[in-house]
Amino acid sequence: MKKHIPNCLSLLNLSSGAIGTLLALNGHLIYAAYSIFVGACFDFLDGFAAKLLRAQSSVGKQLDTLADLITFGMLPTAICYMLIKTYETCPYRPYCALFIIIFSALRLAKFNVDPRQVDQFIGLPTPANAMLIAILPIMVERSVYPFLVHGLTQPMVLPLLTILPSYLLVTNIPFIALKFQGFSFQANRARYLLIVVCTVLIATMHIEGLFYSLWLYILHGLYKAKIG
Repeated sequence: MKKHIPNCLSLLNLSSGAIGTLLALNGHLIYAAYSIFVGACFDFLDGFAAKLLRAQSSVGKQLDTLADLITFGMLPTAICYMLIKTYETCPYRPYCALFIIIFSALRLAKFNVDPRQVDQFIGLPTPANAMLIAILPIMVERSVYPFLVHGLTQPMVLPLLTILPSYLLVTNIPFIALKFQGFSFQANRARYLLIVVCTVLIATMHIEGLFYSLWLYILHGLYKAKIG
């Protein structure tokens, strides 16, 4: 029985993505955005349960990938399409959202066959990109920082915020993984620093803090790639 628990969690992840996609296409972007965060929780739990119960399997690995493609690929594509359609006058720009599902599929396929991605990610992780998209309609709805909302809803801003992070999914840029091989400060200095700064941002600015935290994560990877 226990060997089926991780797969059930993967199916809950997939269901979150499927339900969220339907919500997004019906204009309920906030609930759709929350579905990404729910799916991310199930995605974490299925991997955790598989290791805890020693229930890893080749079927489970493929199911996890398919679930991730729906929740972190198809769902943010639907959210982004509807969001760009709302604020852009050009009828073609909403189709920029297709970059998300296309590059997410490539990213997930590469991850399954790349042995280098043990203590780091090669390319931006799909959950990070999906959460970056999920935050956008929530920030626009909350409008706590009007200058930020005004900037996001300017022409070409949302399409660029779709294309650029999506492109990072398939680059060879290494991004830090929050997987600790040990707990020494020297070996994990970047991880600890990133966690502390992001925690402060989220605690003080809430969802907007998470938005800045994800961009900080991206900029850290770009900086390391440049100096490396």
